[in-house]
Amino acid sequence: MVKSVFVSRYIKKFRSTTALGPTEERGVPLWVGYDIEGIDDDLSDLGLLKADDLSDDELRERGVTTFTRVDQPMYEKLGIARKR
Repeated sequence: MVKSVFVSRYIKKFRSTTALGPTEERGVPLWVGYDIEGIDDDLSDLGLLKADDLSDDELRERGVTTFTRVDQPMYEKLGIARKR
């Protein structure tokens, strides 16, 4: 029997505390995309916005071009209680 695993996409906004280049301002929002396996909940209290229904244009407006697969250490770092 093959177990079906679902993956949801989330984005999180961080504030840059240092200049990213010689002409960039501090405090510019930096959006990061995550592929989170086995989670399909509202994680807004952790600062994560569900991105499954966002269009490519909406993601691009925020600067999100890729999504990082979340591994066990990252679950803990993001504060996500992983369902098993």
